[in-house]
Amino acid sequence: MNRKVLLLMAASQAALFGGTGVASAQTTPVAAQTTPANATDTQSSSELPDIVVTAQRQSETLQRAAASVSVRSGSDLLAAGKFALSAILEDVPGVSGGAAATPTGMAGSSSGNDSPAAGLTIRGIPSNSGVGGSATSIATSAAIYVDGIYNGVGSSYDIDRVEILRGPQGTLYGRSATTGVVVIKTRDPALGIVEGNIAAEAGNYDLEHYYGAVNVPLVSDVIALRVSGNYYSRDGYDTHDVDKGELGYRGGAMRSTDFRAKMLIAPTSTFSVLLGVAGQNNKIYSSGNSMNLQTDGTYDKVYGDVGPGTNKFRQYWAEFNLDLGGANLVYIPAFRTWTSSALNYGRVPAIGLAVDQDISTPKDEFMTHELRLASQQGGKLKWQIGALYYQNDLRSIVKATDGYSGALLYNSDVAKKTTAAGVFGEATYALADTTRLNAGLRYDYTKVAVDQTYTANLNLCCGGPLGSTTYGYPEILQTQTLSGQEGKRTYRNVTYKVRLEHDLSPRNLLYALTSSGFSPGDLSVTTGRTGAPTAVEFKTETLTSYEVGSKNRFFGNRLQVNGSAFYYVYGGYQVGNINISDIIGLTAFTAISAPARAYGGELEISFQPTPRDRIGINSSYTKAYFVDRREQAVPGSTRTFDYYFSRKDIPNVIPFRTQVNYDHDIDLSDGSSITLHGDVRFLSSFYSAPLRQNLVDGALDAARTGSQFVEDVTATWRSRDNRLSLSAYVRNVSNNRYNINAGVNLAGVNATGQGLIAATRELSDPRTYGLVLSTKF
Repeated sequence: MNRKVLLLMAASQAALFGGTGVASAQTTPVAAQTTPANATDTQSSSELPDIVVTAQRQSETLQRAAASVSVRSGSDLLAAGKFALSAILEDVPGVSGGAAATPTGMAGSSSGNDSPAAGLTIRGIPSNSGVGGSATSIATSAAIYVDGIYNGVGSSYDIDRVEILRGPQGTLYGRSATTGVVVIKTRDPALGIVEGNIAAEAGNYDLEHYYGAVNVPLVSDVIALRVSGNYYSRDGYDTHDVDKGELGYRGGAMRSTDFRAKMLIAPTSTFSVLLGVAGQNNKIYSSGNSMNLQTDGTYDKVYGDVGPGTNKFRQYWAEFNLDLGGANLVYIPAFRTWTSSALNYGRVPAIGLAVDQDISTPKDEFMTHELRLASQQGGKLKWQIGALYYQNDLRSIVKATDGYSGALLYNSDVAKKTTAAGVFGEATYALADTTRLNAGLRYDYTKVAVDQTYTANLNLCCGGPLGSTTYGYPEILQTQTLSGQEGKRTYRNVTYKVRLEHDLSPRNLLYALTSSGFSPGDLSVTTGRTGAPTAVEFKTETLTSYEVGSKNRFFGNRLQVNGSAFYYVYGGYQVGNINISDIIGLTAFTAISAPARAYGGELEISFQPTPRDRIGINSSYTKAYFVDRREQAVPGSTRTFDYYFSRKDIPNVIPFRTQVNYDHDIDLSDGSSITLHGDVRFLSSFYSAPLRQNLVDGALDAARTGSQFVEDVTATWRSRDNRLSLSAYVRNVSNNRYNINAGVNLAGVNATGQGLIAATRELSDPRTYGLVLSTKF
C-alpha cells in the first residue's frame, strides 16, 4: 500500500513539474462523447483524442482548461449500465456519493429529494443535512447543472457528456458551487437530418431499462426537434420478506419514467432559440429492513414495513443565443416543479425505536433566469459577465408518529420562499504568448422567508416505555410558529477567483489559483433539547481554496497525465440532524458547527500504447478534518462540538481512492469489433458516522468501514457501420457489499456512565449484471 502511494506521489510530481517532455502540435479536437476508437480522420487512432468541454462557460479542450476537470461520455455510461448519479461519478477522483439524500436523513427512505446534489461530496466537504424533522430544500455544497439549468431534470439518459469541476466555482455558478460543479449535457437537436437511437437493457433484480430518442427536421436547416424517453425499473437489492411473495421484493425497489423534448430554431447564422420541456415520475419503496448490531458483534437483518413514495418533476426552459459580432449573448429562463408524497418506516428494534413518517410536498417551484455576455475567441483579452435570478416557493408537511403506540412525535408544516440574485464578471488576459492571468468576482444576495408551524409532543420522556403501546401518551402538545420578521433572513456573499496559467509547451500546462465559494444560510423550526419547538438557523458557509495543477501530453499524444493539489479553508461545517438529547427515545436537534480544513490531490493518467489498447488510472487523496472543535459551543446544550463529533476527521470521507482501467479492441473479419473493458477500484478505510464521546469503544467498529476492492467488467460488440451494439456488463464482480452508512444510536448508559450503542448499517450495491442492446438510425 505504501509503495503504491509513493509511486502515485512520484507520478504527481512528474505531472506538475515535468512538463518539458515530448509534445506534438495541436490536433483537431473531437466531441466530448467520442471515444478513442472513433476519433476523426484528422487524428491518428494511436493518439488520445482532444475532448471539448464547456463547464467553464466557454468552449475549450480539456487539456487547455486550467482547472481540475474530469469528463465521462454518455455512450460509455450506457454500455456500462450506469444510470444512477452515484454510479456515473463513482470513478471520478475526489468525488463520492451523488445519490440524492432524503430530506429527513432516513436511510432507505421513499420520499426522494428535490435536489440531485444532496448526497454529493467533492474533496471531502459534504452537503448540509436538513434540520431533523424538516423536509425543506437545502443549499447543497456542490451544484449540478443539466443543460444549463441549476438542478435540472433528466440527468440520466440521452447524455452527451458529464463534466465534473472540482474546487469552488462561486464566480461563474454562484449558489451551492462551494466545492465544485457537475455539468451534465444531454444531446441537442441537429438541423437537417433524421436520426435516432434505441436501447434496451435487462439484468438481475428484474431490471428493465428502455431508452429511445429521435431527431427530425421540421423546417430544413432552420427548425429541428429531438424527443427522448426513458423507463427504468428494478426490484430492491435486499429481499424484504419472501413469505409475502411478490410484495417481499419491493423493499428498496424503484421505477422511473422520463421524457424530454427539445426544439432548436435557428433562422439565421447569428441567432438561435432552444425550447425544452422535460418530466420525470418516480415510484420508490423504502428499504423495509435494517441491519442491526447483535451482542456477538454480528449484524442481523430485521424486517419491517415497506413504505411507498412517489415524486414528480416537470421542467420548462429556453436558451437564446445571439451573436452580436465580437460578443455572444446567452439568456436561459427556466421553471421547474417538484411534488412528492411518501410514507417511511424507521426501526431500531434494539431500543424499541419506531418512527412512522408521513411526508408530502404539495408545492416546490423553482424559477431561474440567467443572462451572460461573453467575448468571442481571439485577442489578448477574453471576458464574460452575467447575472442570475433564483426563486423557490416551497410547501412541505412532515408528520411523525410512534410506530407502536401511534402517538404524535412531531408535525411540521412549512411554507418557505427563497429568492436570490447575483452578478459576476470574469476575464482572462494574455500577459505573454504562453502566460495568462484570469480573475473573477461575484456578488450574491439571498433572502429566506419562512412561515412554519411546528408541533411537538412533550410527553415522550414520561409516558410508557419505548416499544410499548402507551409510549408518548397522554400526548402533551406544544406548538410554535415562525413567521413575519422572525422568519426572515438575508445573506450577502462575495466570491472571487484569481488564476495564473503558463504553457511550458503546446502540450504542457501549469496553473495556480485561489478561489472561493459559498452556500447561503437557511432557517427552520425543529424539536429542541427540552422537547419544545425551537427555531434553528444555518449560517452562510464560505470556502477558500488554494490549488496548483498541471496538464500534460507526452510521447506523441499517447500519454496524458493531469494532476492537481489543493488546500481548503472551510468557514464552518454545519449539521442539523444530530440528536443532542440525553433521553433515550427523545430526539432534539440544533445546528452545530465547527471550522474545517481539507487538503489532498487528484491524478488522472490515460495511456494508449497501441491503437487497440488503452490504460487509465484515476486516483485521489483527501484529508478533511475539523479544527477548534472544543471551542465551538452547541446551542441549547452545555457541551461543545467535539462531544458529538469525537473524531477529528469529517465522517464519510474516503481518504484514498484509486481506479485502474484497461480497454482492448478486437477487430473481427466481418468488419465489426469487440471492446473488452475491466476496472478495479480501491477504497481506503473510513468512518461513515459521527460518534459521541460517551459511546463505548464498540461504536468505533460499528462506524468503521475497512479497505475495499470493487471490480467491473464490460464487453461491447459493435457492427461494422457502428449502428448496432451489444454490451454485457458485470458490476461489483466479487459481490463485495460493504458498509456505506452507519447509524450509531445511544441505547442506554451503563454504571460507569459509558453509552451503550444500538447500531444499524446500510450496504453498498451487490453484484449486478445485464445486457444492453443499442441501435442507431
